[in-house]
Amino acid sequence: MRGSFVRAAVIYGAGDVRVEHLPDPVIKEPTDALVRVVRACVCGSDLHPYHSKPASERASTIGHEFVGVVEETGSQVTTLSMGDFVIAPFAISDNTCDFCREGLHTACRAGRVLELGRRRRRAGRGGARPAGRRHPGQGRRR
Repeated sequence: MRGSFVRAAVIYGAGDVRVEHLPDPVIKEPTDALVRVVRACVCGSDLHPYHSKPASERASTIGHEFVGVVEETGSQVTTLSMGDFVIAPFAISDNTCDFCREGLHTACRAGRVLELGRRRRRAGRGGARPAGRRHPGQGRRR
């Protein structure tokens, strides 16, 4: 399915959200995972740009919380497999730092906020969290 396009929510400015076709994401880092989104939701943090983003001719993707199915993984991903059902919250965690080991994934030392709002997401550094108790790490678990 490479070379195809995905439908994505994009924002051009306050109140100006559109659904457009964007190029299919690809694995860029060995710790990336591509996920086919099954269901997505609006996060409260999506409302800030919806109400206040300055108008622009260049769109940016919006939306970052979803559930989906793993379609492809990078070479260093060892805790996810094709076909796994995953939950992706707004925060990406590596599940290796002291905060992650204590269950405080939003305080992850290597964490960040999910960067794309596409049907398939480039989660990076683990990103998508499998349903249940398995959590992806950065390559291998320590």
